[in-house]
Amino acid sequence: MSRPGWKRGIKAAVKAVIAALVLWTVGRHVVRTWRDIHAHGGTLHVEPAWIALGVLLYLAGLAACGVFYGRVLRSSPTPIGYAPAVRAYLISHLGKYVPGKAMVVVMRVGLVAPYGARPATSAFATLYETLDMMAAGGLVAALGFAFPPTQGWAVLLGGGLGVALLVTVDPLVFPRLSRLISVPFPGVGPDALPSITRGLMAEGLLWSLAGWVLLGLSQVAVVRALSPQGVPPQHWPAVIGGVALATVAGFVVAVMPGGLGVREWVLMPALTPTLGADMAVLGALALRLTWVLGELLAAAALSLVRPPLPVRVPVPDPATP
Repeated sequence: MSRPGWKRGIKAAVKAVIAALVLWTVGRHVVRTWRDIHAHGGTLHVEPAWIALGVLLYLAGLAACGVFYGRVLRSSPTPIGYAPAVRAYLISHLGKYVPGKAMVVVMRVGLVAPYGARPATSAFATLYETLDMMAAGGLVAALGFAFPPTQGWAVLLGGGLGVALLVTVDPLVFPRLSRLISVPFPGVGPDALPSITRGLMAEGLLWSLAGWVLLGLSQVAVVRALSPQGVPPQHWPAVIGGVALATVAGFVVAVMPGGLGVREWVLMPALTPTLGADMAVLGALALRLTWVLGELLAAAALSLVRPPLPVRVPVPDPATP
C-alpha cells in the first residue's frame, strides 16, 4: 500500500529538481545577455509596447510550430488533442537552456503523457518537428537573402542547411534515422513511430514557414523598440532570413544551450548590411532577451491552465455477467 505513495513522492521530487534546474539555467542566461547588452549599448531607451509585440509575435510563431507537433502526434497510434500538444510545446522550450538539449524532450514527454501520448512516440514527434522546422528555416533564410541578392554566403549557407535537413525528414530516411537514435523511454519499436508521409512533411514546412515569418517579424518589432527608424519594409525579408539562418545555425552547432553565442555570431553579420553594425549587435542581443521573456511568460501562464484530461472508459470484464 505504501509503494504508490513512494512513487508519487519520487515523481514530485524529480519534477521539482527539473523545475529548479530549468529556472537556474534560464536565469543565468538572462543575466549574461543583459550584461552583454549594456556592454555594447550603455544606457538604452526601449519602448515597451514594441517589446510586447515582439513577445506576442514570437509566441505566435512557436504556436504555429506547436500545431505541427500536435499534427505529428495525431498521425501516430496514440493521438492527442491540439491544446495539450501546443501547451507542452510552449512550456518545454525552457528546457533548451539546460545543457544537452535533452531536457526539451523530457519536459514535453512528461506534459503530453497524461493525455495518452506514448513517451517514445512523443520523443520521435519532437525530433521530427524540430528537423522539419529547421529545414524550413534554412530554406526561408536562402529566400530572404536571395530577393534581392544581398549576401551570397547567407544564401548558400541557408540553402545548404535547408536541403540537408530536408533529406532527414523524408519518409524514406526518417524511419531509418530513428533506428539509430537511443530513446530512453519504454515502448520503443517500429509501432512507436508516427506515420510519416510526404504530405505530412509538406504540411510541416508550411506551418514552419508561418512560424519563421512571425519569428522574423519579432526581430523587426524589437529593432523598432530600440530605434524610432525601425526596419524599412523592403528589408523585412532579409531580417526574417537572418533570424531563421541564425537559429538554424545555433541548432546545428550545438555548442551552448539555446544556441547561445552561435546564434548571435551569425545574426549580427546577417543584419549588419540592413541595420548597421551597432544596431545589429543590440538587436540580436535584445531579441534573445525578448524571446526568453516570452518563454517564461508562456510557461508561467500555461502551467496554471491545463486542458481537461481525457475520460478513461473502463473496459468491462468479459467474465463478469
